[in-house]
Amino acid sequence: MPASADAPGYTLDVATDELSLTTHRAGKTVLATASGATGALRFASADGTWQHATKTTAWKWKNGVLTITADTTLDGATVEARITPQADRYQLDWDVKGNSSPKRLGLAYDLKSAGHWYGHGEAETPSGGPGTDQPWPLDSGQVEHTGFGPASYNMIDPFWYTSSSTGLRVDTGHTMDVGINSAKDGLGRFTVDSADTYKATVFVESTPLAVYRDYIGIVGKPTQSDAGYEQYEKPLWNSWAQFYTKVDQRKLLDYADELHNSGLDGHTIQLDDKWESEYGNLSFDSTTFPDPKAMSQKIHDMGFDFGIWVTLWINLDSDNYQYAADHGYLLKDASDTTKPCQVTWWNGTAGIVDLANPEAKAWYQGNLKKLMDAYDIDGLKFDTRFFDEKCAPHDGYQATDYQKLGTELADEYNLQGAGIRVHWSSTAHQAGFVTRQVDKGTGWESLKASVSQNLAISTIGYPFVESDMIGGSGSQPAPSKDVLIRWAQSASLMPLMYSSTSPVETNDVTSGQKVTYDQQTIDLYAAAVKAHERLAPYIWDQVQSTLKTGDPIMRPLFFDFPKDQASYTVADEWMLGPAVLAAPKLGSGATRTVYLPSGDWYDVNHGTVIHGPATLKGYSSPLGVTPAFVKLGAKGALKAIRALKRDDVPAASVLIGPDAPSTGSGTPFQVTTTATNWSSRAISGVTATLGVPGGWTATATAKNTARTLKPGASVTTTWRVTPAADAKWGGHDLTGTVTYDRTAEVADTVRATVQPAPGGVAEPYRTTQTTDDAQYAQGGDQFAIWAGGQDLSGWKDEKGTVYLPDAAGEQATVQTELVSQTGTTPAGKAGIALADDLTDPAKGGYAVLTMSNSYGLEFMTDSNGDGVLDTWAGGGSTCHPAYLKLVRDGTTYTAYSSKDGDTWTTVGTADVPSASGTEDAGMVASAVNAYYPGETLEAVFTGFSVTS
Repeated sequence: MPASADAPGYTLDVATDELSLTTHRAGKTVLATASGATGALRFASADGTWQHATKTTAWKWKNGVLTITADTTLDGATVEARITPQADRYQLDWDVKGNSSPKRLGLAYDLKSAGHWYGHGEAETPSGGPGTDQPWPLDSGQVEHTGFGPASYNMIDPFWYTSSSTGLRVDTGHTMDVGINSAKDGLGRFTVDSADTYKATVFVESTPLAVYRDYIGIVGKPTQSDAGYEQYEKPLWNSWAQFYTKVDQRKLLDYADELHNSGLDGHTIQLDDKWESEYGNLSFDSTTFPDPKAMSQKIHDMGFDFGIWVTLWINLDSDNYQYAADHGYLLKDASDTTKPCQVTWWNGTAGIVDLANPEAKAWYQGNLKKLMDAYDIDGLKFDTRFFDEKCAPHDGYQATDYQKLGTELADEYNLQGAGIRVHWSSTAHQAGFVTRQVDKGTGWESLKASVSQNLAISTIGYPFVESDMIGGSGSQPAPSKDVLIRWAQSASLMPLMYSSTSPVETNDVTSGQKVTYDQQTIDLYAAAVKAHERLAPYIWDQVQSTLKTGDPIMRPLFFDFPKDQASYTVADEWMLGPAVLAAPKLGSGATRTVYLPSGDWYDVNHGTVIHGPATLKGYSSPLGVTPAFVKLGAKGALKAIRALKRDDVPAASVLIGPDAPSTGSGTPFQVTTTATNWSSRAISGVTATLGVPGGWTATATAKNTARTLKPGASVTTTWRVTPAADAKWGGHDLTGTVTYDRTAEVADTVRATVQPAPGGVAEPYRTTQTTDDAQYAQGGDQFAIWAGGQDLSGWKDEKGTVYLPDAAGEQATVQTELVSQTGTTPAGKAGIALADDLTDPAKGGYAVLTMSNSYGLEFMTDSNGDGVLDTWAGGGSTCHPAYLKLVRDGTTYTAYSSKDGDTWTTVGTADVPSASGTEDAGMVASAVNAYYPGETLEAVFTGFSVTS
C-alpha cells in the first residue's frame, strides 16, 4: 500500500514455498510470522496435534481481496486465507478446508521481527502474573495465558502492539490461548479455541500511539467518565486489605474514625466482603453488624460516603439461592440446561444471576434498592464476573453479551471509584468505568507490577485506571512501611487512588497480629494524598481530553516520544497526560536512575530545569521524595508544577534556549534566557545575566530585568553571544542566572559547541589523502579531519591524514587525544599513524592505532613492507575522549590507550622490520563506507605530539 497523508504505507510479502507473511515499512521488516516447524497459520487437528500451512497452491485477486490456498502438514486439509489491504492495516481471515475437523486455529509470530510487544492487559505468567508480575515489554518475560477470553476475570483485550508500530487485533468471542515467549523461544502464539474463521487485523502505522488510535477507532472510546471529580481528587478507602473477611461494625467504624482523625482524606468508606449473613442474601449479618443504619450515619457524619461490596454470585447455602433457582433467575449449566449452573469461587459454590433474564435482573435490583434505601448506602463495588464458561447463555444471547449486560447494570449505580472489571466488548470501552486491577501481593514486585499493569490496561483502551489497593490486597503479610509509602506515592501520580491498608495500623492476615506504623508513615501517606488532590485539576483536564480523543491518561513514555528508542524499555516511569513524567521509587533504597526524553523538564523536587534526553543516575529519592518532572511548554505544565512543586524549592526557574547551541570560532550566535515564576505569589526585582567563557562576550539585545513577575508569568531575554576568535572546538558552558526578591538566585547551564569548519593546516603540518573527499582544519593545537574512504585495513587503505614529516626517530612516542568522531558507519576509524612516508606507506614502517565508531580499538601494522596492513590487535568498547599512543623502539611498535591520559593500557606490540630512519607521524581518519556509500566521518583531535 502506498504512503499517504494519514498512513506510512507498507508492503506485505507472501512467501509461497511455505505460507508466511512479512510486513515491511520503508523497506524494513516490521512484523513477520513464524517459520519452520511452528508455522505461521497453524491449527490443532482432531487428535490435538499441531499442523500448519505449507506450500501455496493457488491465489487470486478479486474485488480488493487476495485469496490464497495452501497445502498443510495434514493430509487432506488445506488452508484458505483472505487478505484485504487498506491504507493503514490489512484484514487476515482464514479457514481450514477439507475433512480435518480442526479444534483450534492460531497465528504465530517471530516476536523480534516487530521489536518489543505490548498490550494484552493483565497477563498470566509463570512468575506470578497478574498478581505479582507483569512483564514490560511483554517479550521481556513470559506470558502463558490460557483462558484468555471475554468471560475472564482478568482485564484483557485481544489486542497487541509493538515498538515497530504494528499491531494485532483478533476478532473473536471465543476463549484464546496466548503465549508470548512462553517457551523462551521468541515466538508469540495467538490461538483461538474454535474452528470458526480466524479473523485478525494487522495495523501498520508510524507510531505506537497511531496503532492504539486505530484500535480505539474499532472498539470505541469512552463516552463518559463513570467517576466524578471528587473520585479523581480523593482516595476511596475500602476495607478489604485492612480486614479481609475479619470485619465487623466496630472495626469498620474504628477504621473510619482513625483515618478521619489522622487527616487521611477520602471520599468514601467502602465495606468489602463478609458483611452478608450468607453470600447472595443481600442482608447484613446481625451478629457482626448489629446496627448498620447507625454505622452508615456515623460514617456520613465524618464526611465520607458509604458503600458496600456486592456480587451476582449466590451461594448454595444462601436463602436467596433456592428462590432464584425455583424462579429461573440463575444461569443454566452448559452441559445440562435443565438445572442451574454451579460455579466454585473463593467464597464457596454459587449460582449466577442471569442478567439476560429481565425478571431475574429486576428481582436482583429490587433487592439492591431495598438494601440501599434502608441503610443510606451511596454506592456499590461489583465483584466477580457476570458469566462463567461452565454456564450456558440465555436463549438468544452469546457469552460475550454478558460483558454488555454487566456494564449496563453497573452503569445504573455509583461505583465510588472502585469501577468494574468489564472488557472485550465495545460497550465496556465506551462505558468509561474506572478500572481496578486484580489483587496484588504486598511486596516490591507487586508494586512494580501495578505500574506496568496499568500501562498495559490503559493502552488496550481502558484509560481511567488505578492500581490495586495501595499496599496490596493478596492475603499476604501486611506491607512494610516503605512499600506502603512508596505505593501511595506511586498511586498519587495515577488517575485515581484506591486505598485500604491504613497507614496508622492494620492487621496481618497471615498471623492475626496487629501491625502499627509510625508517625512518618502517616505523614508521608497523607502527603501523597494531598499531592494527588492538588494535581486533581490537571488530572480532570486529562479526563476531559480522553473523552474527546480516547487517548490514555497514564501511558508509556514512547506514546509521547516515539522516536526515543530508550523509552521502549522503561518500565518504572510513565507520562500522566502530556506534561507530567512520573518516576516514583518502586523499590528499596534511596536513589534511582531516571530517564528523561527530549525536551526541557522541570524537576519538582529541586526547582531546576533539565535538558533531555538525559539519564539521571543516582537521583536522590529518600522516603519523603517522589521523583516527578514536568515538561515545559506542554499543555497543563503550569497546573502540574503548582501541584507538585515542593514548598522548599525556589519560586522561579531559568531556562536557556536552545539547549545545545553551536557555532564556529569567533562567529556570533543568539540564545535566550527565560525566567518563570512557578509560585503562587508575585516575585520582584528580577534580573537575568548570562555567564560566558573568558574571551567571549554576551550582550542583551533588550531589557534583562523585570520589576515584578506574577504567578505563572515569564520574562525572556535575547543575548548575542560571540565566542573568542581562537575558541577551542568542543563544548563550552553558558550559565544563565536569575536573581529575584533581592537574594534568591537560580541558574541554568547549557553546553555551546564550537565546531570546526573545513579550511587547512599550518606549517609544519601537512596533509595527504587516499580518498577524494578529505578535508582538514586546524585551530591552535586542535585538528579536524573529514574523510570518506571504503576502509582503513588490509584490503583498502583509504583515509585522510594530517602529519608531521620526518618527525619520529628510531626512539619515538606519538600521542594525541581523540576528542570525538562523528559518523553513521559502525566501523569508521580515527587515530594516529607512523610510516617511513605517509604519502606512500609501501616505503615501509607503516602502523596505525585507531578507535572505531562501534568496535573499539584497532592496532594494525604492515609486517612485510608492502604497504598493506596485515596484523591486528585490539577490541574492547568505544569511548571518547580516547587517548592514543604509539611508541617506536627501532622496528618494534607498541600501542597504548587510555581513558584519562594518565593510566595506560597496552593494546599490542608488533615488529615492523621495514621501519628505518626518521619517520612521518600523523593523525588519520576513514569513514569505512564500503557498505555505506557516500558517508563521511568527522574526527577531532587535540594535543598531538611527537617526542623523539
